[in-house]
Amino acid sequence: MEPRVLLFDEPLSNLDAKLREQMRVEIRELQQRVGITSIYVTHDQVEAMSISDEIVVMNAGVVEQVGSPHAIYARPSSRFVADFIGKANFLATTVVNGETVEIAGVRLPVARMPARRPGEAVSAVLRPEAIHLSPDSGLFKGTVRRVMFLGNIAEYLIEVEGAGQWTVDSANPAEAPLHQLGEGVFLTPSRHALHLLP
Repeated sequence: MEPRVLLFDEPLSNLDAKLREQMRVEIRELQQRVGITSIYVTHDQVEAMSISDEIVVMNAGVVEQVGSPHAIYARPSSRFVADFIGKANFLATTVVNGETVEIAGVRLPVARMPARRPGEAVSAVLRPEAIHLSPDSGLFKGTVRRVMFLGNIAEYLIEVEGAGQWTVDSANPAEAPLHQLGEGVFLTPSRHALHLLP
């Protein structure tokens, strides 16, 4: 038929996880090979990120953000977008100056600081994979409250002193022993990993 536009309405929703992954790759390769503009509707963030050139995130029928998968993940325009695309820690911060914020007495740099006044309270997004865990040193001190081994990652819930609970993803956990429930750990966010929300 060679349509000018092809609409996909959650075509993989009834498939198991492994088959979904294979079909995502197949659909993307087919779409690029044939060159048909495609609109792909999905609630699956991984599907949206892996198959799209551009993503439109909608909330209750309203467009929240439009952009490349990387831009939407790295610089979400709202709390809804940050929470919907991937996992996120939402942290209460205080602006120190044009390039620094403070969380629980610790000062951290921000790559893109929007116009903010010193002393202003701002919510920041910190992705779980952008936090390094260590048993003996780091910027924040915390206690392990939950451990989930997922194969390629270990997902931790850490109670951070003065800063609430943070989700932390540790890659390739088979290389080192898992942190245990109740264990004291130290956390260090990657440099410029914080993104301030509007």
